[in-house]
Amino acid sequence: MRILGLDPGSLTTGYGLIAAEPGRLCWRASGLIRPPRGEALAARLQALHQGLTAVLQAQRPDVVALEDSFVGRHARTALVLGHARGALIVAALAAGVPVVEYAPRLVKLAVTGAGGARKEQVLHMVGRLLEGAPEGLSHDETDALAVAICHAHRSQPQAGALLAGAGRGGGASRGRRSAGGARAQAGAGSGAPDSRRAVRGWPGAGGWR
Repeated sequence: MRILGLDPGSLTTGYGLIAAEPGRLCWRASGLIRPPRGEALAARLQALHQGLTAVLQAQRPDVVALEDSFVGRHARTALVLGHARGALIVAALAAGVPVVEYAPRLVKLAVTGAGGARKEQVLHMVGRLLEGAPEGLSHDETDALAVAICHAHRSQPQAGALLAGAGRGGGASRGRRSAGGARAQAGAGSGAPDSRRAVRGWPGAGGWR
């Protein structure tokens, strides 16, 4: 199963694609969708929709997973984030890809064993759990990959066992590759664009760069 996790944001949306295979989870691609800064919200939402559509066409996931809305103290921030999430959900559904949502606390619990885990803990466990995960992932990419891992845990029993073993410190640590080596492997034979490029300024930005 190919799972595309999303970390929604109106300025930067992280994405991360994993393959859930028997007994292991593998990194396949990750990157950022960055609408043009300074544009009106409607233009940024359009850019998010088009950017995710490009990722979906290139990576062909079986399902899209993203965090459920978290309502903080700032109503305006929550409202804008809700618009961004809506644009991404519509893009996935328009491409025929089902969408699932998970509460942030559930994502952290699935990946680290602690619902209140810090970002550094999530980063560490994502690198430990995913074979082939490159060094230097951004927090947006890591959070997106964590959502994908959460869905693998919830939907496939063998993935849950893998997560439990890693949380106890059992099994071999997943060796990370250099970003360059991982990108070259992910793109080989797939015909897909470079796996960790940002999608910027859609439309009219020349696509992947």
